[in-house]
Amino acid sequence: MTTLTILELFPEHLAVNGDMGNVIVVCERLRLAGIDSVHVKHNPGDALPASVDMVLVGTGPVSAQRVLEPAVAEIAQQLVAWRDAGVPMLAVTGGMQLLGSTIALPNGVAVAGAGLFPIHTDATAARVVTNCFAVDVPELGRLIGIENHGSRTTLTDGASAFGTVATGVGNDGRTEGVHVANAIGTHIQGPALAMNPVLADHLIEIAASRAGLRYELTEAHHRLDALASDCRAILARGAGIPVAGPVAA
Repeated sequence: MTTLTILELFPEHLAVNGDMGNVIVVCERLRLAGIDSVHVKHNPGDALPASVDMVLVGTGPVSAQRVLEPAVAEIAQQLVAWRDAGVPMLAVTGGMQLLGSTIALPNGVAVAGAGLFPIHTDATAARVVTNCFAVDVPELGRLIGIENHGSRTTLTDGASAFGTVATGVGNDGRTEGVHVANAIGTHIQGPALAMNPVLADHLIEIAASRAGLRYELTEAHHRLDALASDCRAILARGAGIPVAGPVAA
């Protein structure tokens, strides 16, 4: 039986704000669908697996980004190769920034990223905390979580945003995150995949399809999804916005 490898990058440094929950969500949804998975943690000094089916990266402070710069450089080429091969990826806030081109820090130092995402991050901006961060994504609808970062992100080289900001700031008050091939970078926390099963299933379906597997939802999935729907509704109600946003035809 095929086992999907779920790679989590730098959990010792980039697992704040509950982002390790994204890995738990993916592995549990795979289990409920009858698909085996293995969760591999990669920290500085570890060897990467020969192949992976999904890559997940959480967020962390500027101090972690500085520490991780050499480790990111060591694996950058392989990460870009996996991106180009169509491996689904999700990187949240600090992880997204580290997979970008550069991060400008408050002390004037620049941290070099992996170059997987064509973005530049200015980490000297005022901190933003949005308790209902809503992002409209054409293929997925309205995603809702929280936002907590002190940065502004600029898309470069014609990069595509992941979505459009409905509430909060995201990259610049208009666009949110970045999307290249099957790799997604976002500021959505909560964690993102627990709050938005549609995004989790989007990533899982890509991974399963690439491995020749069929991913089917069960009644257990639907029960979990109902809880996530209630959570999104509570946040949306507090912000005075519709829980559902526009979806492209």
